[in-house]
Amino acid sequence: MKYTQILLLISLLGGTAMAVNFYGKKELVKGTTVGRYAKPGAPVDITYTTEHANTGDISDVHIVLTSSLSSGIMHVQVNIDKRLNEITAVSKELLIPLKSSNEKYPIDLKVSADNDGLYYIKLLVSIKDIGFRAFAVPIYVGNRKVKVNKNSMQKTKNGENITVFPAEETIINNSSSN
Repeated sequence: MKYTQILLLISLLGGTAMAVNFYGKKELVKGTTVGRYAKPGAPVDITYTTEHANTGDISDVHIVLTSSLSSGIMHVQVNIDKRLNEITAVSKELLIPLKSSNEKYPIDLKVSADNDGLYYIKLLVSIKDIGFRAFAVPIYVGNRKVKVNKNSMQKTKNGENITVFPAEETIINNSSSN
């Protein structure tokens, strides 16, 4: 009986989008580079967890950086997608002294977005005289559909790919009256 009342309340309040928030559960998006192919550059790995939120809702973002180095300074540049609303302010440039190998260096923030789509928080991590690594943490908002501009790629009759761009024409009258 109680279950039926909850379902009725959810349907009256707006369906599944409200159901997710009603129970306080959000879908988690997780990712890591630990144990994967290590590209040349700074020996830094990332692990992240983000919440797939609805439009206008807050998504908690938890990023953890690790390094096998035990000395030096990790310089982290944080670039948050301009279309994301930054709820908690995070310094755009972090200087993190490395303490011991495989130490965890967390970066926590909250973001939201006004439109459905896929957004990114980009990190550029560098260690002096060692190298750098670039990471992108995806932020899913709404129904996960990414708004993409229509492709201007077309094929000719011969099957050759061409790119079509909008053109502007300016007419200049060069005739001179004598």
